[in-house]
Amino acid sequence: MKKIGQRKTGGRNNRGRITVRHRGGGQKRMKREIEYREGGHMIEMGGVIKRIEYDPSRTAYVGECEGYKRKSYKIVGGREGEEKIGREIRVVKIKEVGVGEEVYKVSVRKGEEGKIARAAGAGCKIIKQGEKDTIIRLPSGEIGGVNGENTCYIGKVEGRERGRKGKAGVNRRLGRRPSVRGVAMNAVDHPNGGNTSGGQPRTP
Repeated sequence: MKKIGQRKTGGRNNRGRITVRHRGGGQKRMKREIEYREGGHMIEMGGVIKRIEYDPSRTAYVGECEGYKRKSYKIVGGREGEEKIGREIRVVKIKEVGVGEEVYKVSVRKGEEGKIARAAGAGCKIIKQGEKDTIIRLPSGEIGGVNGENTCYIGKVEGRERGRKGKAGVNRRLGRRPSVRGVAMNAVDHPNGGNTSGGQPRTP
């Protein structure tokens, strides 16, 4: 269980030249490393949520879990109305989940970590249980089948809602710098600049 500092480019390439405009600054970020495979095992393991943290790199909430003699970060999810802290996050095989239930962090192949439905509010609905495969509805609305031996977590991903930004300082903290229209610039600064008396924009 660890936090990793994220490096920023400021929109510059390996030569220091700006290749993407309107980037730079922003709040420092510490990404929480999610352990998808604990202790080198091929299958995921659960744990009891001791604390819920905010991760600036994800929309989902991250829980500090304790279990199997070690601590790790897990994406927090569950059924509606369930208590988050103190609850056990348990990994189950998708064939064991009832029809109509929602699941998240579904693995694509047997023995792999969960890759489907990890964003805030995401969840897959179980439509049909077959002999070998399980039919699910993905968050996009698409219907597909996965192997019944694949692992998942029951419920939906918990996370923060997208709200209004409120002021320009929010964008600056996200690392987004102001954008100026080319027409508003001088002719030396932009192909569309220098049109002081109107007229058509001209390239050099």
